[in-house]
Amino acid sequence: WPIVGDPPGYSVELVNPAFDGDLGGNWRPSEPDSVSTPSTLIPASGYWRYKKGLTEATDPRPLWRELSYDDSSWDYDRLPIGYGEDFLNTRLDDMRYTYTCVFLRKTFHVDNPATVGALVLEAMYDDGFNAWINGTHVQNANMPGNDVAYTSVSGPAREDLTWNQFNLPWPPSDYLVAGENVLTVQLHNVSRDNSSDCFIDVRLTDNPSTSGASPTPGKRNTTFAANIGPQMRQVNHTPKQPVAGQDVKITVKATDPEGVQSVVLWYQRVLPGSYFHKDDAQYETNWTSLPMVDNGTGGDAQAGDDVYTAVILGALHTHRLLMRYRITATDNTGLSVRAPYEHDPQPNFAYFVYSGVPAWTGAIHPSSWDSALRQPVTYSPQVLTRVPVYHLLSKRQDVADAQFHPGTTRGSGYGGDLYLWTGTLVYDGDVYDHIRYRARGGVWRYAMGKNMWKFDFNRGHYFQARDDFGRKYGTTWDKLNFSACIQQADFMHRGEQGMFEAAGFKLFNLMGVESPKTHWVHFRVIDDAAETGATQYEGDFWGLYLVIEQMDGRFLDEHKLPDGNLYKIEGHNGEKNNQGSTAAADNSDFNTLKSGYYYDPNPTQDWWRQNVDVNRYYGYRCVVEGIHHGDIGYGKNYFF
Repeated sequence: WPIVGDPPGYSVELVNPAFDGDLGGNWRPSEPDSVSTPSTLIPASGYWRYKKGLTEATDPRPLWRELSYDDSSWDYDRLPIGYGEDFLNTRLDDMRYTYTCVFLRKTFHVDNPATVGALVLEAMYDDGFNAWINGTHVQNANMPGNDVAYTSVSGPAREDLTWNQFNLPWPPSDYLVAGENVLTVQLHNVSRDNSSDCFIDVRLTDNPSTSGASPTPGKRNTTFAANIGPQMRQVNHTPKQPVAGQDVKITVKATDPEGVQSVVLWYQRVLPGSYFHKDDAQYETNWTSLPMVDNGTGGDAQAGDDVYTAVILGALHTHRLLMRYRITATDNTGLSVRAPYEHDPQPNFAYFVYSGVPAWTGAIHPSSWDSALRQPVTYSPQVLTRVPVYHLLSKRQDVADAQFHPGTTRGSGYGGDLYLWTGTLVYDGDVYDHIRYRARGGVWRYAMGKNMWKFDFNRGHYFQARDDFGRKYGTTWDKLNFSACIQQADFMHRGEQGMFEAAGFKLFNLMGVESPKTHWVHFRVIDDAAETGATQYEGDFWGLYLVIEQMDGRFLDEHKLPDGNLYKIEGHNGEKNNQGSTAAADNSDFNTLKSGYYYDPNPTQDWWRQNVDVNRYYGYRCVVEGIHHGDIGYGKNYFF
């Protein structure tokens, strides 16, 4: 499928019932047909009344959501509001460890509710909220219920800095009034004590339309078109990962009932040390066109088979180059379409030009007084490629800021959960373009010099990893975790260097206790024109890292576990990493279990056998004691 409906927005619709429903290009995200420019009722970054959730806002609970409620005693300040992020206008630095929710109110004016076409609430938030207009509930975003207590927590943790669009119930005239109205929002964090951030910003718009914002069963689809541009599919380039100087053939199958007039390839060269991404102005202005043909010439295999071909000459392919490309097809009526399609979060195809890993020379301690420690050793490409090679392409400044290394522009390391930096990850010949990343970890995130990494992949472009034996994992990943494989200083441990996690997780899995799968990788970062530097610490080579599987819904699939609630335990409290489709949404399952072992210092044997798979728990305890796993002694670092 070239496109999908982006939650929480629209579904996808066939643009015309006469078109072939088996071709993905005949589908579009359903959208209302706009008849006028949307009008803003509540702008982003506006001033709101707010009250910290130290108690319920009112008694009875719903009273504060009504238009008539007097909020003059509440605080008044600008959104976004919360804690843990640099961009906030109003900081609630006392929220962590103290309260999990914030109550917010904002008035807005409507002249005539009957003329409001479709209300759209947009929110940038972490982690969940409920919203009401004039006391009528209009939106639940990642909350266990529509009317929850001030002590409640949200659904699974979110790590998202984008604006999410919510189409409010239609027709709006059912809950709007002429004159002054009030939007009330109850923001909730995923955990009171263990969440690194919580925030919200909101805007509300009136989107006049000829149809509702939802799909229209029994009526003409909102995306209806009598004709659209050509169908494109089976985009391919060969070789998958060329070396410098090698030609690359790009092909696409393009068809149209009116006939295809032209197909054009657009390519973009991204040189090492000059990285830019889709949010940079340079991205839209730096494309070169090349005609694609279906006439049996210019590398085209067969004339008239609807497969169009173009060849990018090897002279354009230099070592460590990222080559992006897009394709535009036009039919004989003049209608055109571009691939990837408009709603794809990765708006281009790409390949990486690479001639191979060079040798690397380094010493244990180059400046040591001990000649043995400062003796350089050269490692050949054959040694360095015994483990998979992952490349990150990014801006040098972004890498320094994300890792809080010398040269950073930040006054302190970023400790939040958002992925603030953008890059391109390359592995196994596949290019994951415009992905986001940050440093990984909690309070020790920047303590060791060689830090851990965490990557977030685009919807529909999930990461396919392989294990240490080259076998593909059964599920693709939307998160990628790197452990730094270092010895923690001053802890007097017995030489971990990553083996503690790798061996520990392996033993847990052998005991029947599902745990993250791991594999080793050789990591390289391209943020400079030069591949090597004056010292062993400069250049592309960043060393050995351990990849650790993310524990979320995909983890449950990989380990053939049911789609249930998965809780990460920190401070004896549960932060939900997956919401089961039929499981409790209000954390009552976890709270019931916790009440049996945490608040009762001596649960009975019957309680243990009724609530815990004791055989697997014995296996878990065996491994914990066998490897001296001491970092779970404070109600943290494990999952239910």
